[in-house]
Amino acid sequence: MVRMVRWLAGLALLGHPLAAQSSGALLLPLLPATTVEAELLQEWAPPRLQELAGRIQEAARADPEWFRRHVEASTPGEPLPYDARLGVTAEEYREFQALSTTLEFRPALTVPLTLARTPTGWRMPDDFAPPSLRGLEIDTVADVIRTSYGVLATRSLVEASAYQRATGRWSGPQWKLETLDPGTLTGVVATFAVGRLEATGRTLLYYNAQEAREGAVVRQAMVFLRLPAR
Repeated sequence: MVRMVRWLAGLALLGHPLAAQSSGALLLPLLPATTVEAELLQEWAPPRLQELAGRIQEAARADPEWFRRHVEASTPGEPLPYDARLGVTAEEYREFQALSTTLEFRPALTVPLTLARTPTGWRMPDDFAPPSLRGLEIDTVADVIRTSYGVLATRSLVEASAYQRATGRWSGPQWKLETLDPGTLTGVVATFAVGRLEATGRTLLYYNAQEAREGAVVRQAMVFLRLPAR
């Protein structure tokens, strides 16, 4: 539900072309060289925001074809324009957009993290919590991220922006995989990013993946980890 809130409010990560700096050079100052205590962050939204987002989500499910066209006609990175078919009034939609600024990430759990060095980069431990990151490989030679959802091969840069209210401003490289067929709504959309928080210098690791089959999400994962500054 909170993910829908963040997406509707235009808070999804936007990537920009990245200069020809190697992924290894970008990641080396960000990733820990020893075992560290990683904070697993959990999204939080006030009940009223979740209520409005739920009504919008139900409206989208009731008419998925219209909602798809509405999304395609919108400006990437901007809040979805209002339409009466969103299931809320114009005033409620303005309230929804205002409340979206109250989204935040709060530490839910602290877990030890030891990234294993490999000949081509790094690998997440096979017993790591949360399970969705287990075995994930950062291949700096091929410049890809290998996950259970597929290989993320399109690299770009997340720039620090005002849209990062929930986490605080940060920037760093991200990799994407997008195989979602707009006609059948079947495929995978996945993002992996590592960046530095401006306020604290700490590292933020983000992983978001969804697999859909004919419009239905069959599996998904979203993880935000906050690591000590290097």
